[in-house]
Amino acid sequence: MIGIVRFAPLYIARRLPYPRRVAWLRHLALRCRDMERSREFYTEVIGLEFFDYRPQGDSIDLTDGTLNITLLSHPPVMERPVLEEGNEYIHFGIIVRDLAEVWNRAKAWGASISKGDVKDRTEVEDLDTVPDCSFKILDPDGNVIDITANREEWRCVTNLPDA
Repeated sequence: MIGIVRFAPLYIARRLPYPRRVAWLRHLALRCRDMERSREFYTEVIGLEFFDYRPQGDSIDLTDGTLNITLLSHPPVMERPVLEEGNEYIHFGIIVRDLAEVWNRAKAWGASISKGDVKDRTEVEDLDTVPDCSFKILDPDGNVIDITANREEWRCVTNLPDA
């Protein structure tokens, strides 16, 4: 509703009703070179649940109970250069209950932790020290994921499950 408040004079001047929320993000698809390795990363490190293989067998559905993430196989003939974090194709964020738990799973799995805080983008100097609030991690295909335990990291996010 923050954006609506900012534009409230436009609605009042035009005597228009405030818009109601009519869209909910519930699906995200990611291309991956090795679906099974990506499945392992997203379930064992991030904590998503494996739901099922798609009927055609070339993709996998994962979920957090609200959002469906589909891992699609990357066509072998299609080139996708890995971009430096900060210039990536996509990045998204996940709120977790226990930052240290995800940090330790990421280290044990051998995941690439790229930054020590999602806002100030500090460099990770000590993998034995869990950041205070958040960190950035790369999935096996170089997609950037912001990981935070701060339930107010993205101020417009509401309707989170109880911690």
